Amino acid sequence: MVKTEQQIMKYLESFYEEIVALALQLRIQLKKETKPAFELVGDSTISLNIGYGFTEKAWDCFCAIIVYSKHINLSFNAGAFLPDPQRLLNGTGKKIRHIKIKDFDDINKQSVKVLLNEARKRAIALLDEKPGLHQDNKTIIKPISGIKKRSK
Repeated sequence: MVKTEQQIMKYLESFYEEIVALALQLRIQLKKETKPAFELVGDSTISLNIGYGFTEKAWDCFCAIIVYSKHINLSFNAGAFLPDPQRLLNGTGKKIRHIKIKDFDDINKQSVKVLLNEARKRAIALLDEKPGLHQDNKTIIKPISGIKKRSK
């Protein structure tokens, strides 16, 4: 196993097996669908946040997997600005919206894939004129915080 993959597993080790399996499946599908340049990992005492974007800045991420002890959210940093005809997105913030992921079927819904691709396109459009856009089709995993202790 590559060192970066070992890092991800280290971050996930304090979660229940079912949550870890779902998070890993979502991670694989998300990377396959959107081909992000950076995978930013931030840990807190209540969640593990894995953001995806084209710069090393967390706020430039177009989406994130938020792993909680008993569920997972697929979060969109600019979700309030995305077309959502299926009304999948939850939240009332000025920018961020999320979808609660309950099982693998949720990951494979065409409507979720459409949202992911819309978020990706929006992120690229916003960053096109900024330096630092990384587009060589190789994802770089960058921890942005240390591993926190939490109870299951």
